[in-house]
Amino acid sequence: MATRNFNKLGEQFGTPLYIYEADRLKENLSNLLNYITYPKSKVYFAAMCNSQFEILKIIKSLGIGIQVNSEHELNIANEAGFNSSDISFTSTGISKVLMRRLIEESIEINLDSVEEVEKFCSFVTNKTFGVRVRLDKKIKINSTKTTNNFFESNVGIEKKDFNKIKEVSQKTGNKITGIHGYLASNVIDTKPFLEFGNFLVNTAYVFPDLEYVNFGSGFGVKYSEQDKDFDLEKVLHYYSLLLHKLSKCCQREIIFKIEPGRTIMADVGSFLVRITNIKNLNPKKSEISVDAGFAEFPRPKIYNSYHEIENLEKKGTRKKVYDIRGNTVLQNDFLGQDRILEEVKETDYLLLKKVGAYGFVMASGFPGKKLPKQILINNGNIEEI
Repeated sequence: MATRNFNKLGEQFGTPLYIYEADRLKENLSNLLNYITYPKSKVYFAAMCNSQFEILKIIKSLGIGIQVNSEHELNIANEAGFNSSDISFTSTGISKVLMRRLIEESIEINLDSVEEVEKFCSFVTNKTFGVRVRLDKKIKINSTKTTNNFFESNVGIEKKDFNKIKEVSQKTGNKITGIHGYLASNVIDTKPFLEFGNFLVNTAYVFPDLEYVNFGSGFGVKYSEQDKDFDLEKVLHYYSLLLHKLSKCCQREIIFKIEPGRTIMADVGSFLVRITNIKNLNPKKSEISVDAGFAEFPRPKIYNSYHEIENLEKKGTRKKVYDIRGNTVLQNDFLGQDRILEEVKETDYLLLKKVGAYGFVMASGFPGKKLPKQILINNGNIEEI
């Protein structure tokens, strides 16, 4: 659906409004799958970026799995129809109750500490599990837009503890059949991913019962014209080559796994808002207030993230510089600053782009707001979700 028609959706459903386009989701996933040249692969959608039930139903229909990191997400995945064999669980600090449930439901699990391995092995014998490994700090990420990186993290099992976890598992007849790694979130540069791939696959040789290598995700998205395009094809092709080499050495096919979220969801979603006030700051710049802000879309305030903003009412008039302010009492609640837009007027619609990942799922309603509506456009049908 063309963005020029989104203002009609605003009239129908009101604003602020999240808008998702299923066709774009299907296209993004198709492109990603085409980049994987290794035959035995498994893709899991990272539910944390967008766990809306209707979105997950589409993901399920496209034949891929789902990665969850909480019991709540596990429940949603079950409700959306995912089989246990299509669910992968990776998190930290797993309680005894939740671990027992994961074991009973035969959910693939990647454990992140020696203590969790000991807990798992105290419950069962002759089972399999994966481990999340702590990354080598020699891998450098040169990006100010990266979030959730590993440099100051204790998540994952260190190399010095590999023999210990193998000993614990062997004593109970359990097997470590997978390794999992995670670099960071929204990394644009491909070099760290290639180094990370080398590290993870080199680590894989330590585990004789290995069945899969899970590279996680974190692949970057181009949010502004200043950002570079992320070369997803290059990275996935390289990972495919690494798995070919690993499988040849192991004399069996090792499964190639990844957990994309933002990669396939970011540009699926847009956020429609309406101008409620215009304040003239000086002859060169004005401030737009809109009917949403941190409460409904917190990424710009939390991460200083950039999202392209379009004036849907543009009529070829002159351009001006604007700050776009959220309508809360928070003094630094901005959705964008120093943006050049066609001159606006009160009640015009503005559209924030690439909000399909880490958009609504991060909305809290604070301070004092109601969560926005969401709609899904799928096969020409528009439904509120």
